[in-house]
Amino acid sequence: MLFFILACTQEPAAPEASPAPAAAPEAAPAHDHGSHDHGEAGGPEHGADAGHGHGAAHGGIQAELEGLHVEAVVTHNGVLFYPADGDNKGLPAEGFSGQAAIKGPTGVETVPLMPMGDHLHALAKLEVGKPATIVLTLTRDGKPQSHTYEVKAVGMQEHDHTTLHGGVVSMWGDYHVEYVKKDGEHRFYMSDAKRVPLSGTVSGSATQGGKDVPLAFDPTAGLLSAKADPAAAGMVMLNAKVDGTEFSLGW
Repeated sequence: MLFFILACTQEPAAPEASPAPAAAPEAAPAHDHGSHDHGEAGGPEHGADAGHGHGAAHGGIQAELEGLHVEAVVTHNGVLFYPADGDNKGLPAEGFSGQAAIKGPTGVETVPLMPMGDHLHALAKLEVGKPATIVLTLTRDGKPQSHTYEVKAVGMQEHDHTTLHGGVVSMWGDYHVEYVKKDGEHRFYMSDAKRVPLSGTVSGSATQGGKDVPLAFDPTAGLLSAKADPAAAGMVMLNAKVDGTEFSLGW
């Protein structure tokens, strides 16, 4: 009888564990494409087939054409187009031809697509951090298709250390800093992982020869700067704070 009473009093505790599976729906946002820039207007990539997994494998803008997925990676040296089939499996670029009309800060330039292994390159000079519009005309088996990509800020390949201002590029985490001493100033050009200039909350100071100088921030250029002491010598240190994250770099 005692065993029966204990069993009855403990049995209702079992349902308490049942709510655990409720956490499963939290995994749903993993399919969300929000981590990639899909352009201002969304475009066909958000159409009826959006539930058909086709994430941007190269960190670019994914678009869906008829029977194709084409990812565009927009850099300061032009646009790389990665074609893939309906299952998002990469296709050889040699099977395609076409052109891209690229609108940047200096106007519209129409350039041919050059097949380069797994992608087609539309060579053009674009300004990092500036908007761009790309109209792709892609031909396969004699059938042309078009798509328009909108880019809010042109980036570079991730962790590209190309000098954009004639200085020296260093990085801390995903932040890049190009240091230039020019016209009697210390200039620190701040950018993200793809070298898009920072425009958020940025502050800092420069230290050289034991002197600490506060830096002014220009969000239009992602630039921290201050007058340089012509008598100061030795290493220049940047002590920066970006959106609450602090770090130091030296040149």
